[in-house]
Amino acid sequence: MAELNAKWQRDFDVYDRVKKLGIDLGTKEAAIPDPAGRRIAMVTFTPAGLVFTSGTGGGAGPVTNDDDDVKAGFEAGTEAGFNHIRSLHWSLDPYGTLNDVWYCVKCIGMVNSAGGGAFSKSPGVVDGYTKVFHDVFGGPLSDWAEDGVDSSFSGWHARSAVAGFDLPGHCKIEPEMIFQIDPDLALKIIRERGPQA
Repeated sequence: MAELNAKWQRDFDVYDRVKKLGIDLGTKEAAIPDPAGRRIAMVTFTPAGLVFTSGTGGGAGPVTNDDDDVKAGFEAGTEAGFNHIRSLHWSLDPYGTLNDVWYCVKCIGMVNSAGGGAFSKSPGVVDGYTKVFHDVFGGPLSDWAEDGVDSSFSGWHARSAVAGFDLPGHCKIEPEMIFQIDPDLALKIIRERGPQA
């Protein structure tokens, strides 16, 4: 196992934060439906330990530069983040848990809005999604951070927040997240269940 810098190691159980945030993990069947007839996988594991989530929609309708609209977009991003926490939890099961996530790598957040530069507040929308991972795994924006410092930075990530899309189902936001787990755990999952969930 690679040695992580102390700032990326956690001294807390991720599930304690999940509970305090009110994230209902639901059931495996609801979070990771049977693959029969599904166009895409919810989660894909690679031998290198990178874990990719498919885009998940949050909210409905386009976002404008209106502050209330951006706030609704932020809330839609939070909803999408909760969905990804659920699917990640159940895709790791029964081989691992959310505590096995080393750190978040990269978020891509696509926002439903007018193109051509008419919308300029996509970061404020995608912040709703980003904050979920800061809260759950640790990061500067988390509810547990003091003066921008949490006990772990493993939820902090690189990000693209882009706008000008007509999104599937006319959702407000469709984000994706890439995570890093131990490659040995990823290989175990791939060998015993397959790379996708």
